[in-house]
Amino acid sequence: MLEEVELTQERPTRRSDLLQALAKGKNGLVAVGAMGVILTSKTGDDHWQRQVLDDKPFLMDVDACPDGSFIALDYDHRLWLSDDGDVWVPKRINSAETSQAATCDPRGVVWVVGGFSTIVSSSDKGDSWNSLSLDEDTHYTSIQFVNPDVAYLTGEFGVVVRTTDGGENWELLDPLPDEFYPHAAYFKDAYTGWVVGLNGTVLHTKDGASTWQRQNTNTEAPLYGIELINNRLVAVGGNGTILLEKDDEWQIVNHDQAKRFYLRGVLSSGNAKVLVAGGAGSLFEISLDGLL
Repeated sequence: MLEEVELTQERPTRRSDLLQALAKGKNGLVAVGAMGVILTSKTGDDHWQRQVLDDKPFLMDVDACPDGSFIALDYDHRLWLSDDGDVWVPKRINSAETSQAATCDPRGVVWVVGGFSTIVSSSDKGDSWNSLSLDEDTHYTSIQFVNPDVAYLTGEFGVVVRTTDGGENWELLDPLPDEFYPHAAYFKDAYTGWVVGLNGTVLHTKDGASTWQRQNTNTEAPLYGIELINNRLVAVGGNGTILLEKDDEWQIVNHDQAKRFYLRGVLSSGNAKVLVAGGAGSLFEISLDGLL
């Protein structure tokens, strides 16, 4: 029994881990989750290192910046920064609103979005912050820059917001059909994007979020993450669901991993494989060889 406990402690993940997001940068891979858990891999394979941040914050998002550094978002109004994924330094976010998502734009500016349609940004890695709100009682839950000028925000009540000038100004667009609440969004370019959420729902736009069409997914599982991998879309969600898009249709990827637990993070790990992360310490690769 003691040997089993020691083996468990040596593993990089625990069954109690609730992994929330993944990022891939010049300095390797990073996964973050609840209770301050950060997992890093320098080689992109199964060699993961585990650390737990002080105070065990709930880490809900992570991104890689153009200079090779990483940012991780803490539910308690903090941004954690790391040059290499090993040492992490917290910076207080100058906003009273709950943070939900963060990203580094192509210029290296950090953006954080959250409650009451709040958008905050920092061009000096969290030393100072600029804040604005569209004065809507709405939570933004995703932000993505598709190029230095164009970015999209999505959130509750089907809200979609866009900037075309690098974040100087933000435009509230028409809401998603039936005020659909997306859990995640991915925009391939300034015009082409997808949002995913409950009941296996995927909505697709080809005209810069002016109109949206629902795509068939053959699942009722909630979807929590979406990413473009080898020019093909992959979505992940509840019950270990992994979906692969082809010709506006989605097919279920069969696998034997973590089928009882949710998956939230997804990214390419090379060689026709995807890395996924989620509940119960789920962190594993799935081969898409022959499917991509």
